Amino acid sequence: MKLIQLFSLLLYGLLLNAHITADNGKCEEGTNTCAIISCSTHSHSGLPGRDGRDGKEGLKGEKGERGTQGSRGIQGPPGKLGPPGVKGERGSIGQKGEQGVSATSEVEVVKEQLNAFQRQLETFQASLSKYKKILLFHGGKQSGDKVFVTNGLEENFENAQKMCKEAGGVLATPRNAAENSATQEILHTKGELAKAFLGISDLQVEGIFRYLSGEKILFTSWNLGEPNNSKDNEDCVEIQDNGKWNDIPCNLLRLVICEFQ
Repeated sequence: MKLIQLFSLLLYGLLLNAHITADNGKCEEGTNTCAIISCSTHSHSGLPGRDGRDGKEGLKGEKGERGTQGSRGIQGPPGKLGPPGVKGERGSIGQKGEQGVSATSEVEVVKEQLNAFQRQLETFQASLSKYKKILLFHGGKQSGDKVFVTNGLEENFENAQKMCKEAGGVLATPRNAAENSATQEILHTKGELAKAFLGISDLQVEGIFRYLSGEKILFTSWNLGEPNNSKDNEDCVEIQDNGKWNDIPCNLLRLVICEFQ
């Protein structure tokens, strides 16, 4: 019995190595065992066969519906420069411009500008020099566009006039009540008995008092009974601490008050 079972197992193993074709009932030889065992047309459940060859390509299907538009991609690099376009028609002639300045004229303009700048610089330097000299004075009072200052010294009329001129000003010359008050206020800083020369005299024509420029005086603040030309020797004018004027000899010593404008 065991021998029969062994023979059955051997026969089953040989059948596994044989390829059977069911269509024509023929046996394809897989191994040499096919010569011993005949093919059988009987139905038999064997192992799965190998995949067959790909079939021919089928007909093209119908065109599908259009899908939704995708997101915009990144901009590509710029393309090559295209060929130049056709030359356009010539435009109409524009309005005539203003005549230009010749090179010679420009040079003259620059020279004039330089000269003007030079004049301004000289004026500024002169003003700077004047104000440096003003700093030597003190006790200043302003009235309108004038500044009245003193150096605290007492001099005769000639020296007082010279000091103010060297500083860039003139002896105090009040031309209205406000300027007269400003001069009077400076006197108050020097004491009740202080007196100062004014830039007024009758040295040119006796009895006719004038400014140092030669103009006739337009404003006066004489003391009662003045000017009286006492002893025929009073050709200069002083201002007293009360703001009143008096004619005096020019060789007396009086406080130097200058005005700057």
